[in-house]
Amino acid sequence: MTILQHKQETSDDINYIIEGIGQAVCDGQKESLQAGVCHVCPKGSEHSIVNTGTEDLVMLTVVVER
Repeated sequence: MTILQHKQETSDDINYIIEGIGQAVCDGQKESLQAGVCHVCPKGSEHSIVNTGTEDLVMLTVVVER
C-alpha cells in the first residue's frame, strides 16, 4: 500500500497502525510506522505513507473535518 503525497486541505488525518511496517513523511519529517504507532498529519500539512515491509500495512484512518 502506498498513499501518495497529498495536502490535508480540510481535515486532520489520524492513522493508527494495526499490522506491518512503513514510513510516513509529513511536511518533510520522516516517521517509522509499526503496529501501535499513531501517525497524525494535521490540517494544512502534506504527507505520504509507504509500506516498507513484505507484509500488508494495515491501518485505521480517522479523518477529522474542521
